[in-house]
Amino acid sequence: MAGKKKTPRPQRQRRPFSRPMRYDARTVREEREYGVYWYSWLWQILRPVLVFLCAVLIVIGLVTTGWNKVYETFLMPVDPDNTETVRFTIESGDSISTIGENLEEANLLRNRTVFRYLVQFLGVTDQISYGTYELSPSMDVNAIIEALSSGSQNAERTITIIPGWTVEDIADYLYAEGAIESREEFLNLCRDATAFADMSYPLKLAQDLGTLSGRKYQLEGYLAPDTYRVFRTASAQDIINTLVEQTNTVIDDVYYSDTIQYEVDPETGEYREVERYRNDSLTLDEIIILASMIEKEAGNTEDYARVSAVFTNRLNAGMRLESDPTATYLLGVDKLALSAEETSAVNNYNTYVIDGLPIGPICNPSAAAMEAALYPDVEYINEGYLYFCAKEPTSGELAFAKTLEEHEANVAQYRPLWEAYDRQMAEQNTNTDSAE
Repeated sequence: MAGKKKTPRPQRQRRPFSRPMRYDARTVREEREYGVYWYSWLWQILRPVLVFLCAVLIVIGLVTTGWNKVYETFLMPVDPDNTETVRFTIESGDSISTIGENLEEANLLRNRTVFRYLVQFLGVTDQISYGTYELSPSMDVNAIIEALSSGSQNAERTITIIPGWTVEDIADYLYAEGAIESREEFLNLCRDATAFADMSYPLKLAQDLGTLSGRKYQLEGYLAPDTYRVFRTASAQDIINTLVEQTNTVIDDVYYSDTIQYEVDPETGEYREVERYRNDSLTLDEIIILASMIEKEAGNTEDYARVSAVFTNRLNAGMRLESDPTATYLLGVDKLALSAEETSAVNNYNTYVIDGLPIGPICNPSAAAMEAALYPDVEYINEGYLYFCAKEPTSGELAFAKTLEEHEANVAQYRPLWEAYDRQMAEQNTNTDSAE
């Protein structure tokens, strides 16, 4: 259109030209100074460390899981909560494989093959030897290997035989201590002295005289009470050998000792020889029999020689000894107040029904009891004491008497105490049996 003025178009403002930012030393310095992308360099350092730690954790987890599985399957105890000990015996000549099989069969081991490999790996094959060990289902395979290879089966154990114990008492004690594997085996060995007679001259003498025949246990009286150190691998026969051999020492010290005793004369103050009565009319075997009776009858050692004097006086007078322990030896009765039926039991041990000494010892006496049997109290011999009985049971004291009337009065006085004591012991035994 002519003459019309055009409105000018607004010009678009140009943007400055944009180029990629280049990182030079100045730029990096500025970013560090102003904190631009501050974490970039830190991440570059931490990333490989974190990757490594994650890998380590994964490996540890896998190894731990695998080890726990292996331990539970092959190595851990069969029963961790069962701490009861079990006797495990390795026989001479048993191989490691056989030992592993026996351990597994005894429910002491989870895997016999692992046991064999571990023994070989640890290099203890030659250190495992035959013997009897105390093991437990709560022991893992490593603890079992350590026990079998430690040589503990060759270590010694202490056993103490108490004076007055019978053969059966000793068998019970040794079995409870783990010193013997079988109570019956021990008792059977004690029934026949043939295998042991050559080791003890008093035992051999009794065997040659034929006096051992008819006894319940031919070794009764010949197992010397004492404290011994024996190997843990010792068999029942080995232990009996030790006890029988010790009897020789006791006999030497007592029977063949000519030691003169002295005492102070109260008037002159000088030493004088003590008058002693020696039972030379008795054989060595009879001394042991008499000593066993003294051991059972006397509650205190100071009464040993007095009890011996009473028995010696009765033997010399042709009286029956009428000793309660001889009446109960075969009956298995342990009480003070015996019934008429118990004292009249007919057997070769019961001195209520037989003359003289019982057929054999009724326990294993101490050296003190044997010395008392050989040397009874001279005063009681001369005074003619013929009787004794227990006083209050727990005191161990005895009441001695010269006449039957005195003795019967003593019995009447103390018998109620014996009966009360027997009832108390019976109740305690009943409660113990019930608790078990």
